Amino acid sequence: MSEWISVKERLPKAFECVIVCRPKKGTMIVEAGCLDVNDWWKVYGTRTKAVTHWMPLPDPPKEEHT
Repeated sequence: MSEWISVKERLPKAFECVIVCRPKKGTMIVEAGCLDVNDWWKVYGTRTKAVTHWMPLPDPPKEEHT
């Protein structure tokens, strides 16, 4: 799995689905999200500017097709 990337270091491409980390109610949560416009992030039904780190999604599993 990739390492966390600080949003101060670099950002993903706009609208690319990634894993994000952000503070919520006194704890850090991890969820899927994407960079929207004007430094806003879309995460689980809301928009926020509080994302601190992100990482690319892992590759999907390789399944054999029979």
